[in-house]
Amino acid sequence: MGGAILMRVSEDVRRQMYQEHRTLRMLEEDLLDRCEEFCASPDTVHLEQVRRLFDDFAGSLQRHFEFEEVGGYLRTVTDRRPHHDQAVKRLLAEHKDILGMLAVNQEHLRQDVTDDPECLKRFKIDFVKLMTSFDRHEVAERELLMEVFWLEGGVAE
Repeated sequence: MGGAILMRVSEDVRRQMYQEHRTLRMLEEDLLDRCEEFCASPDTVHLEQVRRLFDDFAGSLQRHFEFEEVGGYLRTVTDRRPHHDQAVKRLLAEHKDILGMLAVNQEHLRQDVTDDPECLKRFKIDFVKLMTSFDRHEVAERELLMEVFWLEGGVAE
């Protein structure tokens, strides 16, 4: 791929990734707030809010991961800097794990966690695991993007 074309594709991909990460961060913040409220006062009103937010977050995350996997920025990273192939493979493998954790949390929420303290406890533990894994994944992605698109030239070239 020619340098000018690759730069234009890289810039378009970078912009889309920025917007997707921004949307996911906002959804994550809402989800954290609502889950905190729900765990402090586990009632059906809070439960429905959390369920809806989980569905929104799950949909956005699935689309985001699909973009990364099917010709999105991860492809651009390896096209530009093939030596990052292992880091990209590691990030892609994490997608399945994170989506699995998300499904576990959604399953907890399909149950009546408002009346089952043990189920609520499992939800809290699994929710922390999900958010921690997701945050680590996002940090690793941002670090890779910064290295490839900024430190190694990319946008600055």
